[in-house]
Amino acid sequence: MAASTLQSEFDTWLDGALSQPIPSSVVAFSFNLAEPWCIEVVGSDRYSDDDPDWACEESFRPDVEQLSLPESEVGGTWELVLEKAKRLVSAYLDRPSAGSTVLRRAEAVAVGFVDGDIHRVWPR
Repeated sequence: MAASTLQSEFDTWLDGALSQPIPSSVVAFSFNLAEPWCIEVVGSDRYSDDDPDWACEESFRPDVEQLSLPESEVGGTWELVLEKAKRLVSAYLDRPSAGSTVLRRAEAVAVGFVDGDIHRVWPR
């Protein structure tokens, strides 16, 4: 799968996730990574630069499957997967779409492993 194909698959997956009804209370989104390499998106009705646990308080979880991230595309280490996921989300944010508009209106968009640090990618 070419990198552009992975981005296209990610964009389509996220368009579907963000087209679902999102509670008006959601102010931030977190892209959670896990092994085997996969990604999901959740929304929270709180955000804090000082408390990374904001992402644990989910108030939106779309009814879509997690997206598998093939090791052949994202790498075999968590560091490589994290960097690739951040690039996927950032490219989505730069793409004009209803979903990217939803994300850009949020106080924050972050990416991280469910048991690790969270990295804000929006606002930049």
